[in-house]
Amino acid sequence: MNTRMTIFFSAMVMIVALAAVSVRAQTPEGGFLTDYSHLKVSVDNPFDESYVAPGARERAAQYKAVMIDQPELFVHPSSKYKGMKPDDMKAIADALRESLASELKASGYEIVDQPGPSVMYVRMAVGDLVLQKKRRPILAYTPVGAVVNAAKNAMTDITSKVNVKNMKIEGEVLDSVSSEQLGAMTASRGSLSTAGTDASKEVSWKELTGLFSIVGKRLRCRLENTVTKESEWDKCGSLGLTAANP
Repeated sequence: MNTRMTIFFSAMVMIVALAAVSVRAQTPEGGFLTDYSHLKVSVDNPFDESYVAPGARERAAQYKAVMIDQPELFVHPSSKYKGMKPDDMKAIADALRESLASELKASGYEIVDQPGPSVMYVRMAVGDLVLQKKRRPILAYTPVGAVVNAAKNAMTDITSKVNVKNMKIEGEVLDSVSSEQLGAMTASRGSLSTAGTDASKEVSWKELTGLFSIVGKRLRCRLENTVTKESEWDKCGSLGLTAANP
């Protein structure tokens, strides 16, 4: 089998696997997060659920750098259409990853690619995506070997093929050496949408990247809280001006 065919079949296997599960399965073995058992809802929580491990706040000062894994995407089991182009998948994953990196760099963290004793490891997933089949003219065919501007394509086309209005986002922060879970969170579109926004409406690419930016800002806020006095903690929910989390 030649290289081109190998890549093609690998992509098909990946898409079928993604289509089989939602971001949060009913069993720990099938879920994205390392551990769901400690998650809980809090009235001042900027996410739907969150968890901070015992002693994690005290240890936070030792971390100077962050590894951010490429986010994973999960298709909702009820999605009738299961196909999604790898470039579209990458554009969504990269948008979330870049939002996190931008916010954490602004907070003074170095973004690195290798684990170490002063490095945190951040994992994220976007789930409950509903794919929509879209008729495309033959002229929309992308020639093999052509360079595709994924960002431009995303702005004009991706959110017309992927319904994210009921998306779920999950994430966790781990020690990059021991893989110990230091914290975890879950969020829905409703908890991230700005006040007055109709969360039942479809999401444009601009709105989607805005939601990802809010995730980054709130994660940054929670990390900054760990190195300040508790009396000075920001509730973080005000970032994005949400009605759900004051």
